[in-house]
Amino acid sequence: MHIYFGGAHNGKRDFVKGLLGEAAHEWIEAGELKALPEPPSGRVVVAGLEEYINDHHTDEEEAVADVLRFLERADRDGLIIILTDMGRGIVPVDPHARWLRDACGRLGQRLSRQADGITRIWYGIPQKIR
Repeated sequence: MHIYFGGAHNGKRDFVKGLLGEAAHEWIEAGELKALPEPPSGRVVVAGLEEYINDHHTDEEEAVADVLRFLERADRDGLIIILTDMGRGIVPVDPHARWLRDACGRLGQRLSRQADGITRIWYGIPQKIR
């Protein structure tokens, strides 16, 4: 599993699309789903988890468990996760926005501990972390 993360609109999706080129892969925009599907086999890109969590969860443990159940069924070698870093900047005044930022940050920590590789994309520039 490889994680690509960075701020909103910093070129994460474009970078991963360029990296994959014409290679066969399945792209899952989680924010457009009502539920996370059975992961297909082979190379899979999952993006928009923060939108999915925002739209479908109000409990952090339930949200993390939902995402981890999906990932447990995926082929880890071919899995790419794109995460939006929401933790930099001003702490949101809105309680739900603050909850979402915190939940996504802790989910990112859990996923990062399991990842084989981690790359930060900032203004379209990759920086390999692991």
